Amino acid sequence: MAPLRQDSYFLIYPRSRTTLVQFGIGEETFVPPSWEVPTRVYRDAEGQLTSFESAEVVYPIVDGRIVDLDGLLYFLKLIYKSILSHWIAEHPDTWEAHASNIPMLLLTHYSWSQQEQELITQYVFEEMRLNHFMVVPSALSISYAFGSIQNCLVIDIGATHTDIVPIVDYVPLDYMAYSAPIGGDDINTKLATLLAGWSPEQIEDLKRSPIFEVLSKDAKDQSRFNFDDEAADGDENDEGALDVAAIVTSGRDTREILEERERNKNKEQVSNSQLETNVFVDRSGKEISVGKQRFQGCDDLLKRISQACSMVLAQIDEIPKNKAIWENVLIAGATSEITGFREALLTQLCEDNLVLEPEGEKQQREQDMMASMPKQRKNKYIGSASVSGGFLTSLEYLQSPTIIKSPKFPDYFTEWKKHGYGEVAFLGAQIVSKQVFGHSNDSFFMTRDKYDEKGPAIIWDVCF
Repeated sequence: MAPLRQDSYFLIYPRSRTTLVQFGIGEETFVPPSWEVPTRVYRDAEGQLTSFESAEVVYPIVDGRIVDLDGLLYFLKLIYKSILSHWIAEHPDTWEAHASNIPMLLLTHYSWSQQEQELITQYVFEEMRLNHFMVVPSALSISYAFGSIQNCLVIDIGATHTDIVPIVDYVPLDYMAYSAPIGGDDINTKLATLLAGWSPEQIEDLKRSPIFEVLSKDAKDQSRFNFDDEAADGDENDEGALDVAAIVTSGRDTREILEERERNKNKEQVSNSQLETNVFVDRSGKEISVGKQRFQGCDDLLKRISQACSMVLAQIDEIPKNKAIWENVLIAGATSEITGFREALLTQLCEDNLVLEPEGEKQQREQDMMASMPKQRKNKYIGSASVSGGFLTSLEYLQSPTIIKSPKFPDYFTEWKKHGYGEVAFLGAQIVSKQVFGHSNDSFFMTRDKYDEKGPAIIWDVCF
């Protein structure tokens, strides 16, 4: 079959609180999702699901798990109809030709059962009348966003839960996955105890502001002692130059301008971690000052995530695979975008799990090695003769991990780089959709013909 048009790809990522949606992807680059809508519908007095606000609100997904399948199915159809109506209004002459060839990609949670996914497949083909459909686990999508990593550990931090999913040979090990009952809301709870009298909205705005940071021990030391004096001196002449014409034409008092300029200069030279207080602007436009609390609130979350990761990877007995997974820790979720959070989490993982040679044993081993070396002999042709075994060997521990690290985010997606990589699972969905739907081979997604032949169970023949 011919490749499907990229401007008609329908990507949807339903989560507990909000759902990310995009209709069509770019030809040359990927951009962040077009819409983020609340994942909720309503039920009227007669028990019927509706999009109109009523007394009963239905949240079909809680902590990633489907708790109301009918509500989720209705929600998917509602989103599809809304986007299709919007698209038809913009393309009234060509919508019929494109409507029959809209491929849908759905990101799923590891907890969704086989029966639930089969019922979703049935609903997509029979009720939504789509002809092309595929599902991709969100954890696998995150690994593809980082460059299709074969063995890795996905840590997806949500508001109320954190999903920890190991991937081995491109296969998510759902039976080993764990959803820890911790998330970004735990930071809010901790901040509420530190900032008595603050509203939940102000605490949330502080957490999302650029002045809220996680400082590791090393970062605290660096913020106190590591100043780049040379760089500051090098820019001194430029910073000290006055634009006299701008001062004259501004109509303001010269002293006022100079004082304001000096304040801004001093503020730029002092990092956030060096300031006793700093300010941010909340959603109402009000400036709020906050002290050292802007560096607190994440310690307990980091420790509990690290403990959960240790528990999950302790189930993998194959040491080479276990080591490879620890060397590719993928951290996603909006909470991970807090400045310093990823680095602090990696530091915590190293402190809790890294296998290191005891310093005393290392020194003793080096001394024994040096003592066992024969004395060097002179050779008139090659000088000092090399001695077999004259190099100190390093130990290769059978335990793991000996290395814990995280790969870099792909920085060649400029729009995503500006947006941030907290929703990196959706970037992976865009990459997969272009690879699968843009190819003439339809072996990785379901078509109408395949569905008519085998029914909803066809999902397991083509699952990605």
